Amino acid sequence: MKTKRLQLMIIATLFLGVNIGGASVAQGATLQNKNVVVATKPTPKSTVSSTNVSKVNTTKKSSFRPLVTKPVAKPVAKTNSKSTATPTVAKPSAKPVNAAKPSTAAKPATTVKTVSTAKSTAVAKPAGTAPKPVAKPVATGAKPIAQKPAASKQTTPKVVKTTEADSIKANTAVITRNKVGSVMTPATERIEHVPNVRVLLGSRSSDATVTSTANMVVLNSGNGQVSTISANRGTSIGVRGGKIAVNGKAIDTVVTLKPTNSDAPFLFEGKGYRGGLTLRANNGTMMVINSVPLEDYLYGVVPQEVVPSWPAAALEAQAVAARTYALHTMEQNKGKLYDVSNSTDHQVYSGVSGEYQATTNAVNKTKGVVMLYNQRPINALFHSDGGGYTEDSVNVWGNDIPYLKGVKDYSTGTSTSNWTVTTSRQALESKLNAASKGVGKLKSIQLTPLGKPGQQTSDRGVSGRIKSATFIGTSGKTTVDGDSLRSILGLKSTLFDFYVNHNPAKGTGKAYHNFTGNNDTVYIKGHGWGHGLGMSQWGAAEMAKRATPGDANYYQTILRHYYSGITLKKMY
Repeated sequence: MKTKRLQLMIIATLFLGVNIGGASVAQGATLQNKNVVVATKPTPKSTVSSTNVSKVNTTKKSSFRPLVTKPVAKPVAKTNSKSTATPTVAKPSAKPVNAAKPSTAAKPATTVKTVSTAKSTAVAKPAGTAPKPVAKPVATGAKPIAQKPAASKQTTPKVVKTTEADSIKANTAVITRNKVGSVMTPATERIEHVPNVRVLLGSRSSDATVTSTANMVVLNSGNGQVSTISANRGTSIGVRGGKIAVNGKAIDTVVTLKPTNSDAPFLFEGKGYRGGLTLRANNGTMMVINSVPLEDYLYGVVPQEVVPSWPAAALEAQAVAARTYALHTMEQNKGKLYDVSNSTDHQVYSGVSGEYQATTNAVNKTKGVVMLYNQRPINALFHSDGGGYTEDSVNVWGNDIPYLKGVKDYSTGTSTSNWTVTTSRQALESKLNAASKGVGKLKSIQLTPLGKPGQQTSDRGVSGRIKSATFIGTSGKTTVDGDSLRSILGLKSTLFDFYVNHNPAKGTGKAYHNFTGNNDTVYIKGHGWGHGLGMSQWGAAEMAKRATPGDANYYQTILRHYYSGITLKKMY
């Protein structure tokens, strides 16, 4: 009896144990399901990116990380699940010029692609800089649940439109995506060594003097060495019998003097230059050409084209533009005796004497970086001041160049952005007569009044620059194109209007184009300085002032703003 009672007690104990264990398992499953529901709460909307969580691990600490370094697959279906992770908010890249703030603008990403394939004006922050959001606890007193980013379910980031598309802040996120080196240049198109550029310093019929702190070798037209000139010795060069003579001895029609130390500049008529000096006999005169490595050439160019005290980004943008322009011109002039002159016909070049440390640093910082369009160096035109808006190339010189399009200019230079010239009707008639455009006594000018930029008319470009103006007088009428009119009147740009007998500084700003025939006073109010194509140098300086502190590559933003659709690549 005792044995049977003991067996019954054992059986009862085992039965109760099974039920208790089953209840524990069920309770655990219920809790886990509850956790899953809590873990899939909706994610707050973000203008940068959004990520869903699909799996739960209750044994590990939270390891959730936003997907900022790799693009994810395009979502195939909508989902209502939302993450409990704190959303990452990108900081604006630059202070906007205008008072109106764009609704979104992200800090430029250097090597990071956006999370979604959907287009957006926002860009994710670079990897390593975005803070890691911490997952919220599942319930009060519960440990955080580790969450793994899902590759299968994604929500499309909300696209937020900017309120001021032309502002620096709105443009930065978009135009800085294609960084230098993001697409490698094919090996066949890369430049193995820094090329030499041939700079025409001038022509002369009289002798000149050359000196160097290092020995110089004398080379003939076949690049054969003829002699050596000792350091610090003044050497006379000139033309004798149709040949270049060195110290009175005729050598060849082409002679090159080159310091043996490439770091030692030479003096030509007291002015220092890097590289070597090539002399060509040409009809009794001597062409003087400085053959110099491109980067050394830029040392003497950039400080002549900008103000060396400008922010570094503006100097760097100018260095890239000058380098690109030189390469483009070198391609155009391969079969000629020189590539560029040292004047405003190409780029102003002053050799060693014109160098500044700040601009030299800008050249070194951007060494080899070139702007390309269809894999070729662009004609990187630039001008002093855009006057509020640059112009389409087709409206200036008739050629529709895709990367030279009118864009907003941020220049605020008082003397270059806005100017007024005061003259008289008689003086205007005299200038038209001198240019063979006279129409007798002026009666009126047919010209669309200058309005807001972006409103192109038949006689004004997209910036408002004059394409043509018609002058009507007592003996007929004549139409003058904008470039010619600027030259005839001696003005800074073609972005102007006429105010006959109405001073624009005192009036409403409305243009007046009719003459009274008496002592008419003509006010010409204009904006900007230069042809208005490509980069505005004062505008670049203003953009650089507003760059985000620490943005070492902001010059790229400037260049992409002024040159449409270009690619930046390091060529050597």
